[in-house]
Amino acid sequence: MRLFIAIEIPEEIKKDIAEIQSNLKYSGVEAGWTRPEGIHLTLKFLGEVAQPKVPEIMTALASLIKNMPAFRLSVAGAGVFPNLKNARVAWIGISGETERLLKLQSSIESAMEEVGFKRENRPFIPHLTLGRIKNVRSRDELLSEFNRIKDIKLPDFSVQAVSLMKSDLRPSGAVYTEIVNVALT
Repeated sequence: MRLFIAIEIPEEIKKDIAEIQSNLKYSGVEAGWTRPEGIHLTLKFLGEVAQPKVPEIMTALASLIKNMPAFRLSVAGAGVFPNLKNARVAWIGISGETERLLKLQSSIESAMEEVGFKRENRPFIPHLTLGRIKNVRSRDELLSEFNRIKDIKLPDFSVQAVSLMKSDLRPSGAVYTEIVNVALT
């Protein structure tokens, strides 16, 4: 099964993100849009994992998180990877207590390395994927829309837990199922 570790985003923020996606669609961007109900903040992608390994992951995650306090984040800013000229992924950013988020993600990276998962080589850039861009009909419209939303700030939220998630790839898009939710203190 395909697994990853993530922070769930509150439903009211997902609704605001859906509106942002809708505006991007009308600006001439053709993309594989992330379904709003599936938007989450990925902390570590584990990939294909055999069922017998899951309890070990859950134990490592619970041990790591048991003494970590809850913290606050907000959804703010928007952009594309790698850049506007060669846009491949549309994203919305994360702000707030990002130093705590970075510490949490780094700790998860280390804990998962101890149970046999490779450490990610790329630096962690906290973001929520809006969509994977296939075609941009008008660079000017795309630029205009991102200039309009680049400084957007949605309400902040409390990060109370971290989830081990399963991803099922289907023709209609990925379906995510929570395996375990580990509460922060």
